[in-house]
Amino acid sequence: MRKSLMLCSSLALLASANVYSHGLMSEPAARNWTCGAVTKPDQAQPGTACAEAFADDFNGGYQFMSVLTHDVGRAGVEPLPDNVCGFDSETWSGGATPWDKPIDWPTNPMSAGEQTITWNISWGPHYDDTEEFRYWITKPGFQYTVGEALSWDDFESEAFCVLEYDDSNPNANPLVVPDKGNSLFHTTCTVPERDGRHVIYGEWGRNYFTYERFHGCIDVEFNGGGGPVPVVADIQMSPEVSTVTGAGQVSLSAANSQGDDLSYQWSVSPQSAAYSLSDSTGVDTVLTLSDTDSEQTVTVSLEASNADSSSITSVTIDHLPEAASNWDSLGALTDTAQTLNAGDTVQLRLVTEGGTDVYLPDNAVVLSQESAAASAWTLALAEAVNELNTDVRIGVVDSDGDVAPVASATENRVYAQAPTQYVSAFVVVDSGSSSSSSSSSTPTGSYCNWYGTETPLCEDTQSGWGYENGASCVSVTTCNSQPEPFGVVEGNASSSSSSSSSSSVSSSSSSSVPASANCAHTVSNSWGNGFIGEVTITNDSDTDINGWNVQWEYDQNVAITNSWSADITGNNPYQASAAGYNQTIAAGQSITFGFQANGSPGEVQVTGDICD
Repeated sequence: MRKSLMLCSSLALLASANVYSHGLMSEPAARNWTCGAVTKPDQAQPGTACAEAFADDFNGGYQFMSVLTHDVGRAGVEPLPDNVCGFDSETWSGGATPWDKPIDWPTNPMSAGEQTITWNISWGPHYDDTEEFRYWITKPGFQYTVGEALSWDDFESEAFCVLEYDDSNPNANPLVVPDKGNSLFHTTCTVPERDGRHVIYGEWGRNYFTYERFHGCIDVEFNGGGGPVPVVADIQMSPEVSTVTGAGQVSLSAANSQGDDLSYQWSVSPQSAAYSLSDSTGVDTVLTLSDTDSEQTVTVSLEASNADSSSITSVTIDHLPEAASNWDSLGALTDTAQTLNAGDTVQLRLVTEGGTDVYLPDNAVVLSQESAAASAWTLALAEAVNELNTDVRIGVVDSDGDVAPVASATENRVYAQAPTQYVSAFVVVDSGSSSSSSSSSTPTGSYCNWYGTETPLCEDTQSGWGYENGASCVSVTTCNSQPEPFGVVEGNASSSSSSSSSSSVSSSSSSSVPASANCAHTVSNSWGNGFIGEVTITNDSDTDINGWNVQWEYDQNVAITNSWSADITGNNPYQASAAGYNQTIAAGQSITFGFQANGSPGEVQVTGDICD
């Protein structure tokens, strides 16, 4: 069997392919929505619940959309995992997430009866293989106690709401409403009678193709109780557009932001004479865009704050030159470079407003050893699509409005002739071999190293994911479709992304002379037009590094919106220096700093006096 991956064209090309979509409950706000989506770790004010949640796992707070497993969830897993809200998430290697902490979480007002719970799946919307939503609530008489972790005994054994969904007939269940234009699912449930403070645990489950499942907890207060209203920044656009061609204006309002006595701070990136805001501190502002020579990603950010806390949000607009007025941009073909394998096939999948799939070209492009390179297969796919189509093209738009492909891993974009019926585009990659190894034999073993997570191998399931012996499993074929070093192993799969150091470090002297270090840029998560980037500096020498500065630059426009564990300055190129506590890197040790950004990272080289 052949393994298929669908890669959203507006997403980075799977830097970590153990997940193909991301989502969480946004209304009422789940823990990871309040502390994660709304308040990032670097924005959490000292003494707040979010600061306490992220205290021991700062970087993990940026993975708020990735609380996931590959299994059938609360209703079928035995034994149940130790952690309730994160369900022993694979992203945390089965450990506790920041949202499993027994702290005084902000609560949402709740009433018994019919209520709507909304899932935001903007970080990789998957409607076609969504199967169900399930919700459980704590038992009558439950007492929430700060310092005591939630247990499954706190919850009813049966879900109070189970909703099935079939995207081939999306209106069949009126209690599940797919809002595809906004990447939302609205689910309606009858909430049982309760008094006081309770917790609702929810799951969004996908079907047998992946058995991917997302988990989360909503803290609620019945009978009008609840804590202070949290600050939530919100931007409303008029007109509500994702693309502006040529010169234009867009009105933006923060009037729907949540919180008391709010003040506002607006900013726009890139900082250029082509882009300006009419008011940087008012509740409303107007973005004015001058014509551009080439496509730009424009980001408008809003910080809403009061005396207690603050919240930051942003919107992005694809700005096209006037010459491209006959095209609608569907996003980047790929946002990160990835080399494929000889024998793989690639195809463009387009999704219409009605949810119909269209594949281009009709026959997928088969890659050779030469055309499997990161900058070659994108060009081959673009040329194949453009040869037979005039209404959809892949490439770079020029000053005459023509779209032509280039030999680049990240510069090509997908365009549809305006007005278009298409709402999104994906790259579909079919692995043509059962193993990424150069050996002709199929590796044998007892476990699958699934992108760093030890996962049981299926005995009966021949392709994709299965559920056997009370646990999720992955087929040998699917396991071996991963790139090296992942695949079938004899137990104890180790993560390729984790950095480690020796438990005993040989005696070393401290030196102000630059030591030899490995400096690497990685993308740990991505969605839409954004990503989480990390830079790891590993001291390969036998002397300590005292103080460090590194630099890097992106091929395309990338705007860093916030960062942590380093002082980051500049505007592509960027520079980073030590945050104080991590200025010394002992011999054999490593440090990692991170940031959230908008744009397409591509291939990045980190340089500096200490870097190899």
